[in-house]
Amino acid sequence: MDQSTEHSGVIQDTSIVRSPSQQVVRAWVLLLGGLAAFLALALFTGNAAYSYVLDSTQEQTATIEAVSGQSILIRSEGEQDWRLVTERTVVREGDQISTGSASVAWITLFDNSTIEVSETSLIRVDKMRTSRLFRERKETVIEPIRGSIYVGMAPRGDFNSSIFRVESGPASIKMRDEIRNVQTGAFMVETQRLDRSGGAEDSILNVRVAVLRGMAEVETEQETRTLSANEQVLVDPAGEHGSVTSATREHIRNGDFFHQMSDWIEFHDHDGEGTTESGQIERVPVEDENRSGVALQLSRSTNAGDNWETGVQQSIGQSLRVHSSLNLFLDLRIDEQRPLGGGDAMTEFPLIVKIDYVDVNGHDREWWHGFYIAEHPSEPVPEDVATRVQRSEWTQAEISLGDLEPLPRQISSIKLYSSGHSYRTHVTGVSLTSSETGDEEYD
Repeated sequence: MDQSTEHSGVIQDTSIVRSPSQQVVRAWVLLLGGLAAFLALALFTGNAAYSYVLDSTQEQTATIEAVSGQSILIRSEGEQDWRLVTERTVVREGDQISTGSASVAWITLFDNSTIEVSETSLIRVDKMRTSRLFRERKETVIEPIRGSIYVGMAPRGDFNSSIFRVESGPASIKMRDEIRNVQTGAFMVETQRLDRSGGAEDSILNVRVAVLRGMAEVETEQETRTLSANEQVLVDPAGEHGSVTSATREHIRNGDFFHQMSDWIEFHDHDGEGTTESGQIERVPVEDENRSGVALQLSRSTNAGDNWETGVQQSIGQSLRVHSSLNLFLDLRIDEQRPLGGGDAMTEFPLIVKIDYVDVNGHDREWWHGFYIAEHPSEPVPEDVATRVQRSEWTQAEISLGDLEPLPRQISSIKLYSSGHSYRTHVTGVSLTSSETGDEEYD
């Protein structure tokens, strides 16, 4: 049936005529749809505003002061010149801090967290932030470019979350304090570069992370690992994690002489005015079925009766965290020696290790120990002066220096040298370590 009708010359379409009840339903649909759209917009706007409030942060500051030494510098972001820190100084985001040899700095953050910046270190303060509204979170981010820092993280206090992050080369180290995840404590990060005084453009040798108290996460592109108290791990430039060991600091660089003579300085000392030939220093392959790599060879072959000292030395300038924990390790082989024993003054040995240090009372001191292969028949060498080893055989020596009196506070330098008329000595695997934890816990 045709729904269109003609009446009084007007054509009407009855298909769009709705009853009053249909019109009411349609009105409610439109009203509810508009209300839903309004609520969705309001919810979105509210969430955005809430997220903005939570994400909105404000910058905080810290202070820096000297613990020891006089070579502590600070440079603000955008500035070219460094400023010498002579008193307590304000630290802001973007600031860089540099310490020289025998100089240690102490940074106190806005929440009483602390950072000890060790000798010959360079760091950048990337972030010190808290939530602008509410006490949602606080976050600190530090970038050690070279050297070592020791972090003491304060509790979160009234904040819901606190994160302390250290970004070092391939590794991101994080310690956090949250309602359901409490890790707060203390940890350290050491960034070693090929050049001991190098900057961000120099190649990284490794990153060492050690936890002193609490727990911390070590994350790289390769894996994530959680360390507990007195644990440490070495991370290589590619982000690969080494084995977890106890927290121990190595004070000697390039002790295996793998990186040529990097970090070592050669020296030759003569006790007379003659013009006789001095000793020779060279790197040679290690020829032993139980060892591989290279060794330092110190040699002199002459019939002259004068004394030459031939060796290498390395400046260290590092403080000990545990004064009673200091251990020396080295692999050595001696093929030739003259004079016998230790000479007339008991100071001429084919290998001598000498360590210069500052004791806990602030006095400069030295410790040394010799190694030899041939005893003088009438002048025996005291055991506390030198150790006799087998001729032309590799020997691994280990000496504990934890009983020195007074105890060492800071290691200044180490020397490896031969002294005498003639000698041929090989040495490698030189290591001087101290514990990061022990009788003096980090605060």
